[in-house]
Amino acid sequence: MTNTQEHATWGELLHSAVHTPGKLLAAYTAFHNYSFGNALLALEQCISRKIEPGPLNSYKGWLQLKRQVRKGEKGLCLCMPVTYKKRVTGKAAPETIEGSEESQDEVRQRFVFRNYWFVLAQTEGEMHYEQPVSGFDLDAALQTLGITRASFDEINGNVQGFAHQRQIAVSPIAELPLKTTLHEIAHVVLGHTTSQKLVDLEHIDRNFREVEAESVALICCESLALPGAEAARGYIQHWLQGEKEIPNQSAARIFSAAQTILKAGCRTEESQ
Repeated sequence: MTNTQEHATWGELLHSAVHTPGKLLAAYTAFHNYSFGNALLALEQCISRKIEPGPLNSYKGWLQLKRQVRKGEKGLCLCMPVTYKKRVTGKAAPETIEGSEESQDEVRQRFVFRNYWFVLAQTEGEMHYEQPVSGFDLDAALQTLGITRASFDEINGNVQGFAHQRQIAVSPIAELPLKTTLHEIAHVVLGHTTSQKLVDLEHIDRNFREVEAESVALICCESLALPGAEAARGYIQHWLQGEKEIPNQSAARIFSAAQTILKAGCRTEESQ
């Protein structure tokens, strides 16, 4: 297949990514979004108790995700809001008997500290693993591209993975680990994670960085016959925020990055 043919097909994929209905992966909203203060509080407790930081959830929340908190594990203490009703007595309305008072329940809120939460390292159960891909060597691609793996220590369980400099990390419970891995690799290859930005990145905000990375992941997944196209389309459309097309400049960068990643992990018959 020539590059022209590849790009023609990939162009169709990008058009489909924008115009064909997709589905935003439920994993992106499966966890509660904890405040910065609570995330910091959880991290401090993990460090002091020598627990590996990671996605945070309640006992019932982990059960819903088919994971069980290990016996003997002590929950992390976070600050949580509690609503309650308080009987308030005030002056009666003008039409009532003079001098009388009336009472009503007023809903109020206070904050308490409770040990109701556990991180991933305190649980056991289902994990999502990267499966071998025919004709593509992920480890070889990472080595060729000069990218290394880091531990996933993000408290927010809705985060499927992240990239920093030339390191990537993927959540052990990522719904589509291979697609997420390709997405994070794309961030690095596209130059999104470097402090020394390319000239044409100066005007690219986070929305289009996510669109570019997920578009690369979509092309790679489709080229390697991997699942996740519907979720990728949903993610792309979410970050496009109503835009009806991907700019030509971004499309060119997407094609180039996808080709670089696929070439880096390509396995020939002789190397297998």
